[in-house]
Amino acid sequence: MGVVASFVLSYFFNYSRESLRSITFMGDPLILTEKEFRLYDLFFAAFSTSLGFGFTINFWLTGRNKIIKKRYLQIFTISNAWFITFVALMIVSRFGSILPITLYTIKGYDNQLDFLHTFWLLLILIPIYVFFAQWNTIRLIFRAKNWVLLSIVFFCITTFYLFETTTADREILNKNYYSVNKEYFNYIDQKFQMAKKYGIVFPASLKQVLQKEYAERTTNLVNALKNAFNKNKIVPLDTLILEEIVIHNLKITNPYSYNQFNDIDKNWPYAFPEQVYCQIQKHDVNSIETKVLFEILHEQASLFTSSKIDWNKWKTYSPYERQKSIFKQNLLYTTKTIQSRLIQVINLLRSEKKYKEYQYLLPVMRFNDKGRQKQIKINIKNGC
Repeated sequence: MGVVASFVLSYFFNYSRESLRSITFMGDPLILTEKEFRLYDLFFAAFSTSLGFGFTINFWLTGRNKIIKKRYLQIFTISNAWFITFVALMIVSRFGSILPITLYTIKGYDNQLDFLHTFWLLLILIPIYVFFAQWNTIRLIFRAKNWVLLSIVFFCITTFYLFETTTADREILNKNYYSVNKEYFNYIDQKFQMAKKYGIVFPASLKQVLQKEYAERTTNLVNALKNAFNKNKIVPLDTLILEEIVIHNLKITNPYSYNQFNDIDKNWPYAFPEQVYCQIQKHDVNSIETKVLFEILHEQASLFTSSKIDWNKWKTYSPYERQKSIFKQNLLYTTKTIQSRLIQVINLLRSEKKYKEYQYLLPVMRFNDKGRQKQIKINIKNGC
């Protein structure tokens, strides 16, 4: 009975984790590494086995057991076993559900409460405590002798058997997530490979940050990249590549920080077009930095020139095309002069013969007067 209960509980915990994890896919999903998955699987197996031992005690002691002379000890042991079992279940259920249901639905949450790395000791102590707390009451009634050692051996065997046989298929959610975001992730990989050719190696943790959308580190990165263009210094190549990635992948900070009573162009989360132009002037025409800067302008222009989605043919568009169309509409209402300034920068660069090699990256833009868009005249060259 205890082994059957352990199997049922282990399957329940593993599939409950996947069910709760699916909730997080509405924002930045909870994506675990293979090592993290295996550690959680091992915890669920050990915890299920310890709870199964509690069910064993209850099944064994329930009824007329002539060996037990003092009935109140029997009742006490059964009550204690149920109490330990349900309290342990409630603790694990509460901690296991609060992460995906509450924290991962908050924009900006970036795994600050990391159970696996910060509270890893709990994953070890909870199953051990539950197992030995059950034995503690049994020893009030019986002489345990070598049965404790034998049960520990059986506990370990059952735990590792459950660990190997009752895992849930976590690739179902992961594959769906990666298929929806394929264009974003492929672009990151493409740019990281390009950076390697020029001796720039980005850490794996940075790739994880770029794959997120609302996480605190992601929005901080977008802000830091934008601020890098504010300084009257040459922006390094690695920063330029990252800026190109965040524009292409539509990363934002808070698009509604400024309203019509403020300078709403501050809602623009990327480098301003004239700042990109100034950086172009600081580099040699044939440098890789110049090429990347033109690609940045190309990505900025694509935000305002993306095609409008025919909602009657929703399924014919990729998830990226849908989001880009929505992103364009938001820009038209949350910025005012960015489009006008971008058009002037592009026209100026298209008129300069020395940049003929890169002019294919600059589309001919027509001003879109929808939303809050306003045409202004800026003195680009003097701004540098």
